[in-house]
Amino acid sequence: MRVSPINLKILAYTLDVEGFDPSEVLRQCGIASADALQDDGEWLPVALFDRMMAAAIEATGDAAFGLVAGKSIALMRHGTITPLVLSTPSLRQLLDDLRRFAGLTVEHSEIELVESARGARLQVSPVVRNGRSGHFRMELVATSAVQMLKFAGACTADILQVDLPYAAPPSQLPRYEATFGPRIAFGCKDCGIAFNPALLDARMPMHDPVAYVSARTRAEAVLAAMRAGTDVAERVRQWLLQAIPRQPTVAETAAHLGLQERALRRHLLLLGTSHAALMQECQQLLAERLLAEGRMPLKQIAEALGFLSVHSFHRAFRRWSGVTPSAWRDQGIAIGESLGPQGQ
Repeated sequence: MRVSPINLKILAYTLDVEGFDPSEVLRQCGIASADALQDDGEWLPVALFDRMMAAAIEATGDAAFGLVAGKSIALMRHGTITPLVLSTPSLRQLLDDLRRFAGLTVEHSEIELVESARGARLQVSPVVRNGRSGHFRMELVATSAVQMLKFAGACTADILQVDLPYAAPPSQLPRYEATFGPRIAFGCKDCGIAFNPALLDARMPMHDPVAYVSARTRAEAVLAAMRAGTDVAERVRQWLLQAIPRQPTVAETAAHLGLQERALRRHLLLLGTSHAALMQECQQLLAERLLAEGRMPLKQIAEALGFLSVHSFHRAFRRWSGVTPSAWRDQGIAIGESLGPQGQ
């Protein structure tokens, strides 16, 4: 799973806004500065985001920093989403827009509206769910959800119950009650917020029809470009897989697809990837397939992938997977042997 770099950038801004120096947190993640994270740049592994959230908790010394981050004005830096939030006609429309355009920043929506005969509930499903980072992200998203309800006019009585899937932290209870209200249930199966369904269709006090249409039109355009790029990315993958061991240039790939080079670069950028990243992805995919088959020596695999030497292949594969090609193949053999005939 991958996330847009805007998520890491906003976390850095959150630390700064809340009085902490984000430089060490970024350094631990191999990032020079927040400015090095481009809003529309290549999407990053969720593991890197996980590492940054854990580093942020360490830097603040606050295990419940998600309660702070979920209310931070740094969240307003979501350039495409924020204008929708500020000008939306209703909470229902806002939640629908967040679901529709979530793919601009994460692979799935982290907040889902669930309506039933029992009422309305916001289901929270963070992109990271385990460990301290999962705890942090869950509280950030849940806090943001409660802030949305308040933005729609909710008072304490309208927030019927907040479910959190972990034990109550006794020393922090006043902070949780200040954020979520008095009706909190700890140790639940999942995270969710039950609320007064009358809020869903009430007119938002800051609704601006012109601003909303403009914001939604822009979001739709960005989303359409990203979806169009998805098909382009798959076509690039298929072309590169067929071309290996040759490594076509961006210009060659664009010509093969009937596109201008600049248009191809733009499509891939909107998807958070690049021609070089897709080439490496294809090389890794093919390398793992050949290693799993176990019929070719490393020298021949390196040549089949277009590497000039076994050494350069070895270095690239270790960068991709964290282990050497030989170790990767040995692990696969060991797993196959442990499974035996039933696992085949």
